[in-house]
Amino acid sequence: MINVLKSRWFLLILVACGLLLCGCGKEKQAGVQSDVVEVRFGWPGGHFEFMQNEVIPWFERENPDIKIQFEYQPWNQFFTKLKTQIAAGEAPDFWLSDGVYVMEFADRGALLELTEWVKRDLDPSQYFALDFTEDPDGKLWGVPRELQPIAFYYNKKLFDEAGLKYPDETWDWNTLLEYSKKLTKPKGRQQQYGFESRNWISAGWFNFIYQNEGKVLDETKTKSMLNQPEAIEAVEFMVDLIYKHKVSPPPDVSQSQGGQLFQAEIVAMMYNNYATIAALNQVKELDYDVTILPKGRIRAAGYNTCPFVISAKTSKEKAEAAWKFIKFFVSNKEIQKKISEYGIGVPIMREVIYSDAFVGLKDRPHNREAFIEPLESGYALPMDLNKCWNEWRTALTDDLSLAWLGKMSTKDAMLKAHKDVQKILDRAFSDE
Repeated sequence: MINVLKSRWFLLILVACGLLLCGCGKEKQAGVQSDVVEVRFGWPGGHFEFMQNEVIPWFERENPDIKIQFEYQPWNQFFTKLKTQIAAGEAPDFWLSDGVYVMEFADRGALLELTEWVKRDLDPSQYFALDFTEDPDGKLWGVPRELQPIAFYYNKKLFDEAGLKYPDETWDWNTLLEYSKKLTKPKGRQQQYGFESRNWISAGWFNFIYQNEGKVLDETKTKSMLNQPEAIEAVEFMVDLIYKHKVSPPPDVSQSQGGQLFQAEIVAMMYNNYATIAALNQVKELDYDVTILPKGRIRAAGYNTCPFVISAKTSKEKAEAAWKFIKFFVSNKEIQKKISEYGIGVPIMREVIYSDAFVGLKDRPHNREAFIEPLESGYALPMDLNKCWNEWRTALTDDLSLAWLGKMSTKDAMLKAHKDVQKILDRAFSDE
């Protein structure tokens, strides 16, 4: 009888312990949300501390039901790995893309179309360039993080030494050539040049071609227009600055300085994007400013951006969480101010741009409105983006290097580029 009672007591104790454990388990779970959505966020290149230490914690505090798994890698490594991840169906749920790759990713079926979400949640009157990722069918594939317009940089000290007025909106190509001649002169052991003419799409020939009423590709982005007189004439003007007028350094000079000619005050003027400010401002004694690009037959200026995009393979729940983060980033004034403060780019919010957070900044350059004017006036252009952009852009740059190196006439180099670019386009669009 005593043994039976002991057995019953033992069973009761076991049951009680089980209930206590269950209770403890439920209590522990009560402290953690079981419905938290975890999303993988891919980030290439610099300023990852800003995202990792400031933006993501802020977002998670306001959205405790979403957890961001931050995946950072240096720029080139990130996109090399990303393309492998896309092929394997293992891409992050959303990521920051270089704008020039968006159409390629969209064509591969890797991106979720965001047209309806953008139209529903973001007022275009409050932002610049919400249509940057729009394809020929009117579909939107991303939302810009920041803007990278091209402006005209000039060294104020070199202008002062030459007794010249600073560049302004009245300048055209003739003025550019005239002042480049005046600013080209021996300077000790080093030659000083007026302008840096570069074989580069964003800060080079794309702008000149469109300023001359030429085109790189047609409206469908499937046909090369590089054999047209306007395009050839524009690039000839650029190459002539080197070999005919001798007001721009030949490629070997640029290579000898690691491409830092403006910082070294070897050139007085150049085209470049907004991101270059971070490097220039590291040279404390460099006295420079910016204005809009000199006019050709018309005004034109290229620009790029890095858009947030969402993977087409992610779940609906994770896509909505990713979109919530994107909205948080682009609509938060304090975050947009940080975009400007950290030198990441031009903010996309108009209210922030036209405030002390951007145009009112005291740091160099002072005329920051120059970056906005092309967008405000409607002559800023994405750089003929399509699904094979990187391939045709590389071929075009390689062919034009023959002219920049003085190994081929500009016209012959352009005609060669026209054929090579068209072959790439034909191959890419042959199935359409």
